[in-house]
Amino acid sequence: MQLLRYTEGWTRRHFLEQTAKGIMAAGVIAPLWEVIGNTGSCEAAYPPELLSIEAYTKGKLKIGQELNASNVDVVKDIIDPGAYWSIKHDGRVVTLGSTVTRLDWLTPKEFLEATLRNRGKHKIFPDGNVYTLDHKPWIGGNPFPEPKTAQECVMSNTLSWGKHDSFMGAVKDWDTNADGEVEYTYEDFYVEYQTVGRLVNDPKPYLPGHENELRYYPSFISSPEDMRGTAFLQIWAYDQRRFPQFYGYTPLLKRTRTFPVDQRFEPQLPGETWFTSEAWMAGDPLLTWGDFKVVGKGPLLTSISGNSRLDRHNWELEWCGGKTGKKYFKSTFSLVPECYIVEMSPVKYPRSPYSKKRIWYDARTLNPLTMVTFDRQGKIWQQWEGGFDYYQKKPGYQWTNTLPDEFWEWVYVHALDLQSGRMTHFQVVREVFGGYQTGVNHNRYFDDYCSMDSLRRLGR
Repeated sequence: MQLLRYTEGWTRRHFLEQTAKGIMAAGVIAPLWEVIGNTGSCEAAYPPELLSIEAYTKGKLKIGQELNASNVDVVKDIIDPGAYWSIKHDGRVVTLGSTVTRLDWLTPKEFLEATLRNRGKHKIFPDGNVYTLDHKPWIGGNPFPEPKTAQECVMSNTLSWGKHDSFMGAVKDWDTNADGEVEYTYEDFYVEYQTVGRLVNDPKPYLPGHENELRYYPSFISSPEDMRGTAFLQIWAYDQRRFPQFYGYTPLLKRTRTFPVDQRFEPQLPGETWFTSEAWMAGDPLLTWGDFKVVGKGPLLTSISGNSRLDRHNWELEWCGGKTGKKYFKSTFSLVPECYIVEMSPVKYPRSPYSKKRIWYDARTLNPLTMVTFDRQGKIWQQWEGGFDYYQKKPGYQWTNTLPDEFWEWVYVHALDLQSGRMTHFQVVREVFGGYQTGVNHNRYFDDYCSMDSLRRLGR
């Protein structure tokens, strides 16, 4: 008789035991980053049941099948509460996709290479910030591919949200009521521009004169007409104890203003259900939050791959759910073998409406995948779900000369208010009103968009 090495429920017990003991090491049958360094894939680090939704559910669900209210309870234990509610009770449906094991399809190739190249070259100094061993700003990639604390999970993403030197996203936004009726629609574009940890654009790794900064983050409304020219600009300090400089331009008054810190917890535009604090799920400087803790480890079924629709007009996704069938994007859920579930509290924001956030981080990349927030009474309030994909230029796809032939990026966001049922869903599109196009790693974005003069110049 041959004994099975991994009996039924073995991986679940494994993750529960690791969480109880405070063990952060990723990988189940082999150390994760040893496997990634050797093969570029995570496949050898996990047993078959964590690499296939069919194997995980013992054939109850299959790749290509629709996940809906009739079968979502099969995977209730591995999807976040917001996704479960929207599928079970609000008419949302998703398609089940295959598990992606190639790391260069889950994060930019240059960022992955820098993560491997720069392992062990970091140090957290007494001020709480991460630097190189000789006390210079970080040089690129993830300094914590093998995190030892919950705080390191969060910091790994704070240093570089989108993992590109620069990214310009053309975005369309729809805000609905609880039934899914669209009440507001916006077109806008934003830029993430890294001043340190640069890997592609010269000069690198730092933009001279900006070594004490981390990123510039401007955004501009291009439609509707009455909002066109409204703009915002955040300038992040490298020091994660400091609040970003936060400015806005109002076309009606034709002037700029400085926003107070607590405005990070208010919608920027009428109808929106998300706050500045939620960008990339942890949109504030790391050290303005605290009480970091890992509350769980294990697999997650979420929209990590296969979500773009480059064959459709302007890349616009199809909709589903709600009473109108227009409340959610149609998306693809794939099994992520291992996630860290991290909780954190807003210790430097006395007027924050949150008591805490809970974020699921992919153990392979430490990219945040989905989040739920809790109100001051400790009740679940909002869900933020990111959809991602590896974009590839193919015949028949709409493309622009601002894009490389292949790149990794986010596709959509669901910002669902679970208490009111209201919803904001927005996505990356090819182009928005005014001719502004999505683009990757262009140095000109700094001069074109990352200044107070840009806010006034692009305002009307």
